[in-house]
Amino acid sequence: MRMPVGRLSILISCLLLACSALAQHTQHTPHTDSSKKFNIADSARRDTARRDTARFRRNNALRDLFADSAKLTSSDFQLQIEKTYLIMNNVRNKSELGLRVKEIKQDLADNDSMLAILKDNVLNNSAALNLRNLQVFKTLLLHIQEASKEEHQLLDSTEGKLVDLRNSMKALVGDTTMRQLWRDSALRAQFQPQLKGMRELFTGATQKLRGAMAAVNLLQTHVSANSLTTAQLLDKVTSLLNTSAARIFGKEYNYLWEKDTISLSNSARSSIGKAYDGERKALHYYFKDSNQKRLFLLLIGLLFFIWLYRNIRTLKRLNAMESLANMEFEYLPNNYIVASFIMMFAVAPLFDLHAPSVYIESMQFLMLVILTVICWKKWPRRLFLYWIAVMVLYICFSFTHHMADPGLGQRTWLILLNILSVVFGMLFLSQIQRNLPMRGFLRFVINLHNIMNLVSVICNMAGRVSLAQILGSTAIFAFTQAIGLAVFSKICMEAILQQIVASRLRRNVQARLNYQPVLTGFRRPILFLTVILWLIVFFTNLNIYTSVMDALGVFLTTPRSIGSAEFTLGGVLLFFFIIWLAHLLQKYVGFFFGDTGTAEDDEIHNKGARSRLLIARLILLCLGYLLAVAASGVPVDKITIVLGALGVGIGLGLQNIVNNFVSGIILIFDRPLQIGDVVQIGDKQGRVREIGLRSSTLMTGDGAEVIIPNGDVLGQQIVNWTLSNNQQRIQLNLSVTGNNDMEVVTNTVKKAILASGFVYENREPSVLFTKVHDEGFDLTVYFWCVDIGKAGEAKSAVNLLLYQHLKSVGIQLK
Repeated sequence: MRMPVGRLSILISCLLLACSALAQHTQHTPHTDSSKKFNIADSARRDTARRDTARFRRNNALRDLFADSAKLTSSDFQLQIEKTYLIMNNVRNKSELGLRVKEIKQDLADNDSMLAILKDNVLNNSAALNLRNLQVFKTLLLHIQEASKEEHQLLDSTEGKLVDLRNSMKALVGDTTMRQLWRDSALRAQFQPQLKGMRELFTGATQKLRGAMAAVNLLQTHVSANSLTTAQLLDKVTSLLNTSAARIFGKEYNYLWEKDTISLSNSARSSIGKAYDGERKALHYYFKDSNQKRLFLLLIGLLFFIWLYRNIRTLKRLNAMESLANMEFEYLPNNYIVASFIMMFAVAPLFDLHAPSVYIESMQFLMLVILTVICWKKWPRRLFLYWIAVMVLYICFSFTHHMADPGLGQRTWLILLNILSVVFGMLFLSQIQRNLPMRGFLRFVINLHNIMNLVSVICNMAGRVSLAQILGSTAIFAFTQAIGLAVFSKICMEAILQQIVASRLRRNVQARLNYQPVLTGFRRPILFLTVILWLIVFFTNLNIYTSVMDALGVFLTTPRSIGSAEFTLGGVLLFFFIIWLAHLLQKYVGFFFGDTGTAEDDEIHNKGARSRLLIARLILLCLGYLLAVAASGVPVDKITIVLGALGVGIGLGLQNIVNNFVSGIILIFDRPLQIGDVVQIGDKQGRVREIGLRSSTLMTGDGAEVIIPNGDVLGQQIVNWTLSNNQQRIQLNLSVTGNNDMEVVTNTVKKAILASGFVYENREPSVLFTKVHDEGFDLTVYFWCVDIGKAGEAKSAVNLLLYQHLKSVGIQLK
């Protein structure tokens, strides 16, 4: 039976599929075994990974337990809150403006009123201003300008501090810890009291800081406006001064013998009165603003009074007031209170170099009043009467500044004052030769005074009335100031001499001292100071002080150069002045502490004090040189180059000088010998009188002074008899007869030696028998003298006592 084709094809297809499936099953049987192996290895790896994960988790737990947590704790937040509190408290406290900043507001108010007066006079009343008014205004404007600079610097510094405080507040606002604290409601609830106080403190600190910065900015604007106004007025006043200086040399009025045709209108008189009123207010402002300078002057007078009083009390305690009778004391010690006032008023111009002329005149007038009191009983009657007349002329000339419209009568009165000034100047000059110090200086000033008065008369007659007023008043002011400064210099010299006497008495030094060389050494610097003070007052009264100082400042501060080195004349002069002053002080400073300047035996009381004084002199000298170099403005690197260039020359040509200088410093600090020691250096023996930086001086027993270079002192053996004590062992060789009892001889000799009073008690004399014979003994006696300086006296006294004591027991000396 035949199958259909379709069915047959289906059957064949099924068989093929079955065979194919069977073949695939046969082929995959070994692959299934390897897959099982792979699954076993993979399972092992997973087990290992699970164990590693567990171990990692355990390690993380340990790290979490023993390591710092990255999460902030409550203590961290509390610490940050405390830190924030401290910063805000600091901001609040330091936002408080200082007293000086608060005073600036009052100073600015005074400056505003003063500038308004000056502006009104300078811009609207310039025709009525004379040279004196303008000079006062210029001085005041310079003072205001300098004060404005200081105020500006203070305000800028204050603003910088406030900006730093503001930056610290900004840092608080950006702090992440505090931000986290504010965002977290739970933390805010926990620190609610602290946060509330912090909020109030923050608000108060920011408001205070904002107010302080606003106040400082407002003051800065005000100061800047005043500085600009001051600069403008100063330029205008300077221009007016230049035109006024040229105007006073021109003819202002008719000749004296001509009819006066110039008359001032009421408006002109009102303008002059307005100018004088402005000058008065300006001076009132200046006196109010310069209280600190007068307090400083009062302090100087007080210190001078204490110095004088201390020395006078020493003299009275030691009953030594009579010892001053033979010295050149005239104003001290009895008038030490009045002398302190003279000191204070005399040096006043030094502490206010840009003061108005009226201020200088007021200080001068007070000094003259005090001078009249102190000279009432000190000067001869005739000289004192002349002085009273000069004082009256001084007062009269003071009113000549206020002649608004000088007519014939006022001009004649001014000429009369000039003539009287010349007359009394000549009379005074005839008396100063015997009664006043600084005669050469006074003679020059009085002659200048007379010449200026004669020139004033000529100017007055020629119609130059303003110039005549200036010359006449300046002449009398210079005259009286010179007399006051002469007395001031005498008081300074007497104060120095009184200090020398008192310090010597404190050290119980009785020997007479030739004090003239010391006073001569101090006379030059005091004369220099006196001349400087007189020149300040003289140029101020001439109303040219500012111009002279400006010209002198330019001359001294203009840079000059030699090669590549730059310098100024002011620096060079200051350099030599400081060195000269340092040498002067180190030379004479010992006399202020009782130094005698001699090498007498009875004047060496404290070698340690003398050595310390020597070290003080060395330090003073070194500081003087260092200060001179620093003050001169010479660059230190240039000095180093010069010293390096000179090093070869110093090493070759100046080696002995350098050696002696270094040896002197070693002697001062190492102290193998001190001033007053009895030494033997080589073949020279004597007492050390002086140890200098280059050489030392020995005073021999014969009175000769041996100067030995310090290098030679250290290069030889030094036998110092008084380094640790003043004792010396003395040897006596004796030969006695008449008694063979050794004990009697020994006791008698010791008793005689001890009775001399020169023997050191803690060391008993020694008696050695060097030879025994039938008639007696030969002895060698040793004893210690308490002072090597009295060894000769001790030996003489002991020999005499030995003769007397041995003779009393029947023993003879051969």
